[in-house]
Amino acid sequence: MEQHVVTGARAFKRRIGATMTLAVFCAAPFVVFQHTLLDAATRFRVEFNYLMSGWGPWFLVGAGVLCFVPVVVSIERSAYSRWALTPTIRRAYEIWGATFYLLGVLLLTQTAQISSAF
Repeated sequence: MEQHVVTGARAFKRRIGATMTLAVFCAAPFVVFQHTLLDAATRFRVEFNYLMSGWGPWFLVGAGVLCFVPVVVSIERSAYSRWALTPTIRRAYEIWGATFYLLGVLLLTQTAQISSAF
């Protein structure tokens, strides 16, 4: 008996768990940094420095979450499935997603600290 055989119910549970985790990580910055988001949205203007400092971290968080979507979709897929990713590509998406997300959250933390000083 093989121990690495994944049943359909187990794969479904893993995908649902990963989807819920991704939803939490997507919503967490909006909950934690809502004051910073409201401050940036109420004083919107089209200037390079403003867009990079005010909205750049949000774009990084969004890019990080989007990098995790193919990883979640490919969980426990067969190698012959249209939605399967090879392990190297999947690992690359995971690393890029974690890097973008963490960089965005760290920049949001700095932006919140700077905006609360004024």
